[in-house]
Amino acid sequence: MKLIILFTSIFLLACTAKEDQLVSAESTSVSIIGKWSPTYLTQARNADGTWGAWQRINTFVALPVYEFTSDGRFLTDGKPGANCCFAGNKYAVAGNTVSFSEVLICPNALCLACPSGWTIIDIKSDTLVLEECSTRNKYLKVK
Repeated sequence: MKLIILFTSIFLLACTAKEDQLVSAESTSVSIIGKWSPTYLTQARNADGTWGAWQRINTFVALPVYEFTSDGRFLTDGKPGANCCFAGNKYAVAGNTVSFSEVLICPNALCLACPSGWTIIDIKSDTLVLEECSTRNKYLKVK
């Protein structure tokens, strides 16, 4: 299901409206712990390696709320986060990298080649920007 959401999001990227550029700044004083709701804003890497403009994803499929718990669990919509080609049930943060363990191995799935973790591009008390595979996605903290 997550793979379908990813492909649908990428496909619909061409049909999106441009958004203002987010100013990236690394912050170490804010914790990733909590629930993060998708804003449906995404940014793709250009062929020259630079990042394109923020685009709004127009999709009929709801993107999951991410939850990073204080005991190291990663949840999507309140359920364990491991899924074929997607994250894992446990996470750890080192610097600005989120790495996952307890991943689900799906030998028959055709997965995109992605780094083993996600990169925290920007984190503030209410905003999180994650680089997941070759896209950047923006989330808002659930209060």
